[in-house]
Amino acid sequence: MPKKCKVTISERAENNLDEIIKYLDQEWGDKVKNNFLGKLIKIQHLISTNPFLFMEFSKQKKIHRCLVTKHNFLFYKILKNEVQIITIHDTRKNPNKIKL
Repeated sequence: MPKKCKVTISERAENNLDEIIKYLDQEWGDKVKNNFLGKLIKIQHLISTNPFLFMEFSKQKKIHRCLVTKHNFLFYKILKNEVQIITIHDTRKNPNKIKL
């Protein structure tokens, strides 16, 4: 069994997640919100066991990108024995405004 990396979430990603959950809950209800959270948990497990699974978005910064839903990308960085989730970006927003 592969060694698991610790997955941490930045304050910015936590704030993004809070906004997304709040929006989903208000506009779409529990079912959609819980479906999103389930996908996020599955991705967290995947990157903890295989951090290089998803494509590298920025070779210079060594940041990887993962599509959570068609409306959300998760960006993360691989550190020594840790994977840090940097931000969760809404695909409907301007891609030039992604802060990594």
